[in-house]
Amino acid sequence: MKFYEALDKTLEYYGITAKWLSEQSGVSQQMISQFRKGKQRVYSDSLEAMISSLPLESQRYLFSLFIGDRVPVFVGMDETELAEIMDDIAEIIRKKTVFRAQSQISGPAAGNWLDRPCLGRSSIG
Repeated sequence: MKFYEALDKTLEYYGITAKWLSEQSGVSQQMISQFRKGKQRVYSDSLEAMISSLPLESQRYLFSLFIGDRVPVFVGMDETELAEIMDDIAEIIRKKTVFRAQSQISGPAAGNWLDRPCLGRSSIG
């Protein structure tokens, strides 16, 4: 199950609206609604804000849907342990986002972006 599907099912199951989640997380209601439909990507900080705004039981449900049988369910974990897992997941998402962004660079512009000339930097030659 994709993460946005797990979030959508969790919000439906617990009767949580995009409006409520937006008010709690600071993420726009439109972004949440579009993400739930799989039409919008979100940055890891927005994802973390949405997840951490959910009640603890709904967080557990969300992760159990997303992870399924791949790892043990987070039953019995306290908030600190769950927060550490959320941080690990956010880091994985950050790395995947950076990798995708780097892999989309092609052609003559490929390479280290730090090596490219930019405005305000004089060229010595």
